[in-house]
Amino acid sequence: MKIYKLILPIFAMLTIVSCENYTEDINSDPNAFVVASADLLIGQVQLAVMQHMGSNNARYAAVFNNQMSGGDRQYLTLNTYSPNRANYNNMWNNAYVDGITNAQLIISDPASSDLVKGIAQILQGTLYADMALLYGDVPFTQAIDPVEYPDPAYDSQASVVTGGIALIETGITNVGAATIAAGYGGSRLSGGTWAEAGRTLAARFALASGDYAKAKSLATTGIRTTASDLVTQHGTAQYNRNLMYQFVIDQRQDYLVATDSHLANLLDGTTARRLATPGNNLIYASYFLADGTPGEPSYRTLINTNDGGRYSQTSPAPIATYYENELILAEAEQRLGNNAAALTHLNNVRAQLAIDYGSDATGFPLSTSTGATLLAEIMEEKYITLIGELVSYHDLRRTGNLIGVPNKTGSTAATAYPQRFLYPQNEVDTNESVPTPLPTFFQPTPLF
Repeated sequence: MKIYKLILPIFAMLTIVSCENYTEDINSDPNAFVVASADLLIGQVQLAVMQHMGSNNARYAAVFNNQMSGGDRQYLTLNTYSPNRANYNNMWNNAYVDGITNAQLIISDPASSDLVKGIAQILQGTLYADMALLYGDVPFTQAIDPVEYPDPAYDSQASVVTGGIALIETGITNVGAATIAAGYGGSRLSGGTWAEAGRTLAARFALASGDYAKAKSLATTGIRTTASDLVTQHGTAQYNRNLMYQFVIDQRQDYLVATDSHLANLLDGTTARRLATPGNNLIYASYFLADGTPGEPSYRTLINTNDGGRYSQTSPAPIATYYENELILAEAEQRLGNNAAALTHLNNVRAQLAIDYGSDATGFPLSTSTGATLLAEIMEEKYITLIGELVSYHDLRRTGNLIGVPNKTGSTAATAYPQRFLYPQNEVDTNESVPTPLPTFFQPTPLF
């Protein structure tokens, strides 16, 4: 089904105030479509972003970038880089229908307040830009007008990322100083302000597009403390649990593990880190669980879903964080030739890790590196710290795998690393504007 043929959400509310109100509009058509107010729709957009950042997309990317591993059934095909276009149908639909289209209903509604409109713009821009990073060229200028454009054209990856950043920046102006909690965060999201989160998100995409000066400028006023991280909120109710927990425990046990993953090897000492980190054992214990006896064929590395683990039932999932913001600044400064400033931001992360993991400074010693060595340390720190985030998949592709993460297949060929998500089968079947010939799984996107 084409993503642009939509049925708008229907929300009904009946309030009985008096006999007169009870009979008022009795002859109205009960089957007429009613578009929900912006205040209600914004929750759907937030859920779409949560799903985009923390569900199938994140799990696929974590396997591709060797932070995690496919352990059983369909996930074994991810481990061998065997793509299936049908697997991407729901992921594409979630972003475009649940997220981008609902956000546009809010943006286009003259009754929307500046605040709710600004939040919708930040989230819509984030989805547009991230879809472009994942797939390459994607619909943008014609994406949300199915009547005028039943087969929406695909805009260039670079223009969609630029357009996404512009939407985020417009949203930042509209949200003012509103906090996440006061600005429709509800029980879904928490953090500091929408503006600082928006600037970190925009900096992410500026960095991905190679605009280091803009990334630095945005991140300078982005998320500046871990208390201000934009994260999801979860509880113990079945469908309110952390999305990774739901998949690993409630839905597909043993499908997703970390056995023989490069990230597990970095943390358990199998592979040496560029920057010596005795506190690796603390990170490992947060991320992973050892199952069995090392060296035995049945030994596995599992995702830590225990209470207190990275992916427990109630663990928040990151959307934009202080750690990412500092590492954006570190890389941007280094790329711009400012080694001292880059070192400061990397060491800010190291110091915060020591605090977060309850270690003294010996667990996360500071770096003294410069030049190419410093850049590699920054990128490896980001790869480790941002486990399970789409950013890590973007980073490996845009830097030409600067930190040398091995392919799952063991191949050293440049073409053996997944370079993009595949256009979903539903889109291929229904949209005549899909690029031809279809790009392959290992074909780099234009930006990367």
